Amino acid sequence: MGNGEPFVKNETVVDLIKDLTAKLSAVAEEFNGRVAKAAEPVLPSEEPNEAALVDHANVILAERRMRRQFLPAELFHEPAWDMLLALFAARDDRMPMNIKALVSMSDAPVTTSQRWIEHLHKLKLIDRVIDPTDRRRVEISLSHAGDQQMKAYLRALLRR
Repeated sequence: MGNGEPFVKNETVVDLIKDLTAKLSAVAEEFNGRVAKAAEPVLPSEEPNEAALVDHANVILAERRMRRQFLPAELFHEPAWDMLLALFAARDDRMPMNIKALVSMSDAPVTTSQRWIEHLHKLKLIDRVIDPTDRRRVEISLSHAGDQQMKAYLRALLRR
């Protein structure tokens, strides 16, 4: 028994080491696979359609208004952003907004809103058209560039 016993123990230790090595190798392989998968870019299976983008713009507008119920409105003064969101959401109706309606969406004083409308026009994000039947009325809509930029932004949000 004296010579055989150490041999049996050594053989058991060798088997344990082989088993442990195999398990560690399997774990390393699984880990490498997960690292490789995590490094791959995540591509959405489907781009959001325009209706989904409009819905998301409406959700953002509603969330922005809701903040004012819980916190002081002065903390959230971004009339240009509110106007861009409102114009994008209104595009579903295929109707431009008049200045009065757009100003009410911005939740800012009329003069401030009008300055922002002028600035958005200079940036070529919106179009202004004088109503031919009532020349006092100016209709506002997103320009093609503004529409494309809003779509790109909303798509990026939905991909996250």
